[in-house]
Amino acid sequence: MDKKEFFMKNLLTLFRGKNHWICVVVLVLVCTGAVFAQDKKNAIAFDGFHLFRGFIASDSDADTFFFCIASSFERQVAPRYTVGAELDMFFGNVYDVGYMYLGMGVNSRFYPMSENMDKLFLGASLGFNMQFVDGKAKTENGGFVGPYIALRTGYKLPLTKTIFVEPSMSYTYSKSNEFTYGMTPQNMGWQAALRIGFSF
Repeated sequence: MDKKEFFMKNLLTLFRGKNHWICVVVLVLVCTGAVFAQDKKNAIAFDGFHLFRGFIASDSDADTFFFCIASSFERQVAPRYTVGAELDMFFGNVYDVGYMYLGMGVNSRFYPMSENMDKLFLGASLGFNMQFVDGKAKTENGGFVGPYIALRTGYKLPLTKTIFVEPSMSYTYSKSNEFTYGMTPQNMGWQAALRIGFSF
């Protein structure tokens, strides 16, 4: 028996008896992997604009520094519609006093120009936020605790099959503190964003 006949005999053996299930499993895994590779239903993003906002608001002469992290997650639940969550964390110092802002919310988006998570979107968020100054959320210390609501519109532009950029504008209505309003990069009023993320 030459090498060619030996190879063909062993190849046919794979499709007989119990061994044919190995080929079936391999084919299913390959096909499933291909489907999931094309069908991206989730996305996570981080906002570079908020990061730079924190650096711009920092002032070494006044012992003020902010490090801002703004992130979001969304999942497509139907053609043109997604739901998700958002998390904002700002750390730093205000006049050499410890500062922290924390915002957590849920959001929903509608993509009128695409059945997937790309192009123009209109969204809304509802959440809860708090600000701590010197470890205290009391009003007299410059802190606050309360809900927030936001409307957002933007454009999600895919750069590759998985990476995208997302410029957007939003309007946020939230509690604030008159003692620290304008001094900190808290999310309130009109806000620009430039998110960079990936879908999976």
